[in-house]
Amino acid sequence: MSGAAPAPPPPRPWAVEADRLLADVLLGCDRMRGHAFRQHVVAAMGRSAAAPGIDADIAEDGRPRDHVWNLIGAVVAFGDPRAALESLRDALHTLAPDDRVLPWLDLTTLLLTRGPEQNVAELFDVVAELYRLPALPGLHHHIPEDTGGLRNLTGEEGLPELLGRLVDRRAPDVLGPLTGFLRSLGADPAVTRCAALPALRRFVDRYGGPEPAPAAAPGQRLIVQVRLDEETPEHTGDTRYRLRLAYYRQPLTGGRFQRAHGLPATESLTRSELVSVGGSRLARWAELAREIRGKAVRIEFLLPRSMLGHAAELWSSGPTGRPLGHHHPVVVRSLERYSDPMVNFEAWNARWAQLGSPAAGPDQIDALDRIGWPPLDPARAAELPDWIAERPALSCLGLDVPYDQLPADVQYAVDDAMYLDGMPVLLWRRVAGEADTLVKALREYRPARLADLPDTVHRYRRQTRGRPPDPRHTVTLLWEDPDCVDPDQDSPFPGMVG
Repeated sequence: MSGAAPAPPPPRPWAVEADRLLADVLLGCDRMRGHAFRQHVVAAMGRSAAAPGIDADIAEDGRPRDHVWNLIGAVVAFGDPRAALESLRDALHTLAPDDRVLPWLDLTTLLLTRGPEQNVAELFDVVAELYRLPALPGLHHHIPEDTGGLRNLTGEEGLPELLGRLVDRRAPDVLGPLTGFLRSLGADPAVTRCAALPALRRFVDRYGGPEPAPAAAPGQRLIVQVRLDEETPEHTGDTRYRLRLAYYRQPLTGGRFQRAHGLPATESLTRSELVSVGGSRLARWAELAREIRGKAVRIEFLLPRSMLGHAAELWSSGPTGRPLGHHHPVVVRSLERYSDPMVNFEAWNARWAQLGSPAAGPDQIDALDRIGWPPLDPARAAELPDWIAERPALSCLGLDVPYDQLPADVQYAVDDAMYLDGMPVLLWRRVAGEADTLVKALREYRPARLADLPDTVHRYRRQTRGRPPDPRHTVTLLWEDPDCVDPDQDSPFPGMVG
């Protein structure tokens, strides 16, 4: 007589999609990168009344991602997984009470403990997509007007808090208002320019009822290009620059831009006058002043190679005297690459396309991990082409030494990376320093993709503003959109500057 059949494993407490969301959220907590902090979290869970002794079931690992997955595996296998999850949530609230991921951890816990029982696996895919978005204010208007059970909304709630309130409503129909909110959110241009959200669209199409009337065409962004051409050699002293201005319109989702207008008059300014006087020239352009109101705007400075370190975002914006970069995203561009028709557009476009990809791979916790930081030792300048060739998906080069302070051979190699290898984006602080310092500061704004860098740097500039500007917080973003190149900018035609 054979022995009794082994007992079947206990049923899985929730969908595997929840595990992936939990991992993303936990790895988004900055302090979870530290082994000692993770040990404190595990110990706190083991001491909790909800999951006593669970710490003995969590295998140690020095690698953050693997350690987090060990922790999640122990929660899933615990006798009361939901209680174990609560112990994890409580530990994070105690040990990192101000971390930005806590609202998302609260939402995940809510979905697993009190969320809608039907379709929850698909809902986790949706939440995972939304988690990767940058913080977006002012989303309350997406809640359907007839939604009951929502009291005391302050208007300050972020996306995870709003989702939590919709999920936790004391009402028989949870999915109806939730899918209504998600449908409206997925049509918001501020959201669609950040991500495509295929899981959200599948969920809404399946559970959201009839499709409403088609939404209006995507909005447009205003691209203002400020161009400085050298009029006198730099070695002669206070170099003079000819100022040109033009603006263009581009869909918020990207793609080819269209010329709108150019300023019909130009003037010559010295280098010492640019920051104090240049902005007032923009403010005096009445047509641009009308166009810019209420629009999404990016201001691009087309600068000669000798000026790429120029603090363009500090140009005075007009009567308020506040820096231009505190009002709008401000980026710089290489005038040489912009105006040279022989530059390799194939490589440029290929690397530009990589900016829209979310973080991926076992070693990437978020989009900022996709920035490449090459060695900048002059003795290794000749190695940079091979270093870049080994990274065909690299689209953003980080410099821990400011571009204008690089040794000549290294600067030449970085230029090659732009002109020959098609590198579209460079990032550096104007004082030399560790890459981790800048990345950690930008991570506070949670860019979902490297395509979000202009908005991320803009928010960082606003948050670290001061008088005078702290040089440790001044950042240059070289942002070369190949779709925003006007081949006629050097050719006279009606409306062209000069």
